[in-house]
Amino acid sequence: MDPKPPGACQAVRMGLFSHRSEEDDLGELSLAGLPGLDDGPQESVYPMDEWSEAGLALLRERLTALGVPHEWDEDGSLVVDTANEAWVERIMEQVEDELADTVDPSLPQVAYDLSGWLTEQRERLYEILDEEAVPFGVDGDELFVHEIDEDRVDELIDALLAPEEEPSGATSPAEAMGELFVAADLLRNDPAGSTGALALVDARRLAADAAPPYGMDRAWWSGVLREADALLALLDADPMDVAQIEEVAARLRDALRPYV
Repeated sequence: MDPKPPGACQAVRMGLFSHRSEEDDLGELSLAGLPGLDDGPQESVYPMDEWSEAGLALLRERLTALGVPHEWDEDGSLVVDTANEAWVERIMEQVEDELADTVDPSLPQVAYDLSGWLTEQRERLYEILDEEAVPFGVDGDELFVHEIDEDRVDELIDALLAPEEEPSGATSPAEAMGELFVAADLLRNDPAGSTGALALVDARRLAADAAPPYGMDRAWWSGVLREADALLALLDADPMDVAQIEEVAARLRDALRPYV
């Protein structure tokens, strides 16, 4: 076998690359078939215009504590890697939930001195405020609430400190709404049935003794009671219009469904 000429092995090893002259610009070397190789990470931008200062401060603190890579652009928007989007949105939701139960420093507030209160009374008051979805804060012996909630908090405190003044058998707004919903649902499914009719009579009597639901528009509550009264009138009619009873009952039930 003839010996291989000098340089043959080198030619085999180098055959995958094209020959370049000394004048070729090596800086233009690129790998074909790999699109997007030079693309950087994708970013998600969250405008924060509607966030309060307290909310932004808490969010900054939480993002830093959890080690979430992020930055803030010139207009105050939050910028994160799209790969961390779900993580960041979960943190933002948690912060918003926490702020919903606390006072907003940017809003007018009123303070209540609880220095003469027993521990049990304070804890019960906090529980009631939570149940009624009234934002509040505590600093030592002082309770802080938004000024717009002052009248409602006064009522809750009066009821807590002087429960004997509450009318016997008083119905809570939540109970009244629940009973009206049940009655309307019964009549929606059985417009001519006596069970739904009797339930509506009892529910309307309870609603008459109940205060308007806290946080609900009084006009809305008045409309609910008018629907109940209209339904009672239809049940008393002779002959009964079953289709009309079914329609009004459905309307009353749907109005109450989000709150029971």
